[in-house]
Amino acid sequence: MTGNRIELEGRLLAQPEVRVTPAGTPVLRFTVECGAPGEELRLVIVITGEPAIAAKPLLEPGRQVKVIGRLRALKGNLKTAVGFEVVAELIE
Repeated sequence: MTGNRIELEGRLLAQPEVRVTPAGTPVLRFTVECGAPGEELRLVIVITGEPAIAAKPLLEPGRQVKVIGRLRALKGNLKTAVGFEVVAELIE
């Protein structure tokens, strides 16, 4: 199998935010601490549509979550990546 896939488990750091795009699509965004002991690794998770609305009430700071999705590079100037976020397909 080829492609971009990431699966991670971690602790939710803050209350998730839900915003609605001008087209009416809900977007849920939150940050997960998923590094090994002594290693800080914080990733931003984004999920859209109905799954975003369904996941929001289940997520609270400190809760352990499992996320499956794909890694997306955030672009800076001159098409260089300045960071990453995970576009989630599934949140447990």
